[in-house]
Amino acid sequence: MLHRYCSQFLAYCQLADFSARSIQALTIRLNEFESYLKSLKIRSIKKVTYRHQIDFTADYNAPSIHVTKSRVFYGTSINKSWGGSASLP
Repeated sequence: MLHRYCSQFLAYCQLADFSARSIQALTIRLNEFESYLKSLKIRSIKKVTYRHQIDFTADYNAPSIHVTKSRVFYGTSINKSWGGSASLP
């Protein structure tokens, strides 16, 4: 479900000259996010809520402190790019 979005985002990261290590970490985390959505049986990007994003970032697969510290920034950015609001429900 997320393949097209992820591949476009990662291509942008390469164009923006992100380090290979950062792109690798993003790829791993995006694959984990897709697995998380599959575990919830979410099959449409339109069904992903801001709460799903926050719950994934905070709790799924024991994220590092670097992941949890950036959850507000990335969660807000992803949510806005999908047309949602940046506030918590």
